[in-house]
Parts: sequence; C-alpha cells; structure tokens
Amino acid sequence: MDNSISMKVDSGNVTQNPENMERSKMVEDIKKKKMKATTPNVWRYFTKLGRGDDGIDRAQCDGCKQKFKADGKHYGTSSLKRHLDRCMKIEFEDIGQTLIEMQNKMGALKINNHVSREMVAAFVIDCDVPFFIVDSKKFRNWVKYISSTLGLITRNILKKDVLKIYSRKKEKLKSTLVAIPNRVCLTSDL
Repeated sequence: MDNSISMKVDSGNVTQNPENMERSKMVEDIKKKKMKATTPNVWRYFTKLGRGDDGIDRAQCDGCKQKFKADGKHYGTSSLKRHLDRCMKIEFEDIGQTLIEMQNKMGALKINNHVSREMVAAFVIDCDVPFFIVDSKKFRNWVKYISSTLGLITRNILKKDVLKIYSRKKEKLKSTLVAIPNRVCLTSDL
C-alpha cells in the first residue's frame, strides 16, 4: 500500500498509522494544557522570587514577607493557599464596600461649569466642529449622563467662549511679538 494513506485494513479491522497516532496524542495533550488554568489567584498576594540556592523556585507573601517553596512540579500553590488562610497581615478587599465607596466619591465629584465650558470651546476649536454640536440631542444626553449638575450651553454661549479664547491667544501673541528684539516678516499666499 501507499505510505501516504494513514489507515490500513487488516482482516476487516481498521488501524491507524503509528505516526498519525503520535500526532493525535500530541494534539490531545496540547488541548489539555490549554484547558488547564495557567495562573491561580494566589499570585495576587505573593511575589515570585526566582530560584533559590537549591534550585527550587521561591515565593514571598506580600503581607508578612514569609518565604515559601513554589516550584511547579513538587511544590505547588497549595501551601500558599493554606498560608493565605492563616496570614494576619494580608487584607482582603470587600468588593461590595469598595463599590459603595467609589459611588460616594463619584457622587461627591463637583464639576466646575467655567472649566467645562472652556474645555468644550477648546474641543470645538481644535477639532473644527461646528457650534451647533452643543444643540445636538446626543451631545446633551451625554453631558447629562456625565453630570446632572453640569449646566448645558447653547451655541451662542459657545461662540462667546470661543471668541474669549481667541482674544486671549491674540493678546498673548502680540506680547510675544513685541518682546522679540529683531524684525519679523509675516507673509501669506492667498
């Protein structure tokens, strides 16, 4: 028979070529390795130190600074997990309490209307966006979502803010040009 055929028939039984059997075992091993969890949660509380004098990997508790053997084959993470239960210096965060504290901080966040108006005007100038963007329903919904206390502006107010920024920049440029001791020649091609 031809060597490229992976199956052969022996008296009615179908057997696989030994090369293909090895390949299929390798594929199964790879699949098993992919399914295995790669990083246990223990490593959030331990720091890997590397190999010691005896050639075994070490880990150090972030709380009490105690060192443990943590080699993959002989010394796994079980001893580290047991230590976490006993260690008094590691503080576990209560997720619920953390979320409540974050909500309180967000609720206490105050947004300065003057600064936000300046930032919107700078956005319109930099991105060359038309003034009527602030009248858009989607823009207004976004602003209300960010902060219900933030005052909405109209395109006329935005226009005034842009003109204020323009006059400030114009005065700054004038003072810079006056301070230059040399002559300056400005040309344009229209």
